[in-house]
Amino acid sequence: MEDKEFHRNRWSEWTVSDLAFLEENYRTMPLADIARTLGRTPGSVRLMAHKLACQDKGPARWTEEEDDIIRQHYAAGAGVAFIVMLLGGRTPSAIFARADTLGVTSGRYWREDELQILRDQYPIIGTGVLGLLPGRTADAVRITAGRLGLRKSRNSTEGFRPWSDEEWGLLKENLHLSVAEQQAILFPDRTKRAVEKARERLLKKT
Repeated sequence: MEDKEFHRNRWSEWTVSDLAFLEENYRTMPLADIARTLGRTPGSVRLMAHKLACQDKGPARWTEEEDDIIRQHYAAGAGVAFIVMLLGGRTPSAIFARADTLGVTSGRYWREDELQILRDQYPIIGTGVLGLLPGRTADAVRITAGRLGLRKSRNSTEGFRPWSDEEWGLLKENLHLSVAEQQAILFPDRTKRAVEKARERLLKKT
């Protein structure tokens, strides 16, 4: 029954909308997903793509919204699987290539000299260490510091760190995630309790 539903349009004529969907998604969407969406076999989808010369056409143009997601999340150190989920249809290799084109460095990959600066200075000046780490964002610094188990000492000149506008925006965009997921994926340098309280405050405002 499932197979029958999967191939529900196997013997049907291709419609204009079918062809448009195929042309738009062939280079960025897995073949099996296209076949499932159109209700056709992977073989028939591949054959039609060949007839339309889809494989010779460039991938879909990147939008400003997609670029913003890469600038925000990739630079902050989010895993590529999470970014694939946000972009939908873009492959990991395409995301890596686009990040390189945009000049965005992943917050996950740090040189040893950068890590040493972070270890030495973050407990003292918190995100003030940005001045010593050109090209790094505040979010990337916080996330990496969290992964290293670094916390500002009581003598930190930065004092209590309030939530930034970027963090509030990130929290608002990802309310579909659980508190545990938000803390682990988006705010590893924040405690689960801190994320929970911030989420409660945000929900009261909406």
